[in-house]
Amino acid sequence: MRFLFIILSFSFLFIGHAFSKECNPQKKTEFKFQRGYFYLASEPAGFDPCHSSVEFIIGSSSSPKKPLVIGVHGGGGKGDAMGAIKFFRNKGFATLVFDAYAMNGITDYRPNMVKYGNTVRQQMIFPVTTGAVEWALRQKNIDTNNIYVWGISNGATVVANIAAAFDKTKVKAVFSEAPTNIGMGMPDDLQTPLVLIFGKKDNYGSTKKDGWRWLDKTPCRLSVSIATAPKGNTFACNNSVNGDLLTESHMAWYEKQKNKNANIQIWFYEDAAHGILSPRLDWDASRTHPKTKITWYTSIGAKDYIKDKYKKDLMQYIKKQQ
Repeated sequence: MRFLFIILSFSFLFIGHAFSKECNPQKKTEFKFQRGYFYLASEPAGFDPCHSSVEFIIGSSSSPKKPLVIGVHGGGGKGDAMGAIKFFRNKGFATLVFDAYAMNGITDYRPNMVKYGNTVRQQMIFPVTTGAVEWALRQKNIDTNNIYVWGISNGATVVANIAAAFDKTKVKAVFSEAPTNIGMGMPDDLQTPLVLIFGKKDNYGSTKKDGWRWLDKTPCRLSVSIATAPKGNTFACNNSVNGDLLTESHMAWYEKQKNKNANIQIWFYEDAAHGILSPRLDWDASRTHPKTKITWYTSIGAKDYIKDKYKKDLMQYIKKQQ
């Protein structure tokens, strides 16, 4: 009996890894180091379902087939997405999560994370996420009519673009929690429902204590237009074009989408900062770059009652989509 239990447990944890025929090994991405930061020196990696960072977990029962949530991490790596992934997994969803930095061959990311700016982070996360969605759509053991994508921070900006890259027949809805204002920007035309999510105490990444995430504007030179991404608000505001101008705030972008009758919502949460489901709670946190000596705020976490409300809101929204 004990032997049988071990076998069943192993099957539960690794059922999603039975896809070796679809392995897509990637070449190690090349980088150049300039002025204290890493930049891409080659094409970034795509999605490899057999990479060691990938967790594709369906659960103990796949009848009926389960809807899937793909979790997309932020600047901290895969761990950023695990709070949401564990929540959805416990609610009976199949889940897919990965580490885009590791998939690009970076083995020492955590101690060097401040050397990778938001632009290069999103240049890595976007193609991996796009490939993950395309791969998920080919799987026979999940409900491919009910695929949801959730992203945090840098991953939130990426998934907002996923909402423009795939229509509702492929991705049912997208949740973008605390998208960055530096990076690939936001798309012009959404094809699938999108929810923007902000904690009202979120000043993460700002050099001002009241630099609220949804109102933040940054110099265009810090952003990038990714050729393979949907056209968006960094097309004419990036490190090559109009570099001295300021980016559009997420709130201004949201209002434009509403005026176009896009299927979009925005949720704000009191008593919450960056990373609502983070296990940490520190609204006074900050960091200083070792080379530039610039200090920025890194407020994080939410009170438990807000976490509960957020989870309830997510489930109610998904229920309405099904």
